[in-house]
Amino acid sequence: MITLLRRELVEHPASWMVPAVLGGLFVVAALFAVFGIARVGIDEVQFSSDVFAEAADPGDIRAVLMVMFLPMAALFAMVISVIIGFYLLDALYADRKDRSILFWKSLPVSDLKTVGSKYLTAIGAMPLQALGVFVATAVLVWLVLGTAGAVAGTSQFLVHGPSALLQAAIVLAYGLVALGLWLAPVHAWLLLVSAYAKRAVLAWATLPPLLVIVAEKTLFDTTYFAILLGQRLSGGAELAFSGEGNAAIEAVDGGVSAVFPALAELLTPGRFLAAPALWAGLVVAAVFFAGAVWLRRWRDDS
Repeated sequence: MITLLRRELVEHPASWMVPAVLGGLFVVAALFAVFGIARVGIDEVQFSSDVFAEAADPGDIRAVLMVMFLPMAALFAMVISVIIGFYLLDALYADRKDRSILFWKSLPVSDLKTVGSKYLTAIGAMPLQALGVFVATAVLVWLVLGTAGAVAGTSQFLVHGPSALLQAAIVLAYGLVALGLWLAPVHAWLLLVSAYAKRAVLAWATLPPLLVIVAEKTLFDTTYFAILLGQRLSGGAELAFSGEGNAAIEAVDGGVSAVFPALAELLTPGRFLAAPALWAGLVVAAVFFAGAVWLRRWRDDS
């Protein structure tokens, strides 16, 4: 299985190259901000060395770092989700398109293990790569901001950065796990389409749900399936994260004042795992996954 996972990651370098480019842009933006080349900030707060020098309160500094890190983490999660979607759509289709499936079927590797390796790559290996690139990016951004703060007269950013960085990494890791579980039926559907379609996989993935929506609206004048699909594609953030204790950052007397909720207030894994919609989605995902394995075993395009 490890060899199969390595093969998938080697053949799909976009899973780390795109997050790496994104991380590079964040580091460049941090450098531009501290050198005053560009105005970088949130709302009316502009991140500059003067602001860092004024923000000497440890609580404010941790909150400022979290308010900066979490939008970065959310963008990383969004980007890797899009990459995973296209990867799953192409995972089994590409093997049939270039006829490499004939070689892989000649090996003593079961269809279950092959399809499973592609699914594990999507929900495990690729999110782990994105998490690693995010941590590397956050460390570089923290060092840039911390050094600027030290030059401006405060070392608090360097001192309190690791704890904020660790919390941001925990939030992203939790978010990626929750996203993988919530989107499991969508991921498995893409894998099933990849195993079935002879061409135009994107059309095969999107047209059937659209036809169901149109048919339901035409026959019953209802939109239950569209609402269900919209809730599924939203990512389940409303269940995995609390809406209480909102984060905020504002400019105060030349410095910044920031608040950020504790992780215990922000993360709600109990509510997420207790949601019936999560488990119903996992059952649907298991059916789609079994269908993908069956199609790969018996599909003969020769």
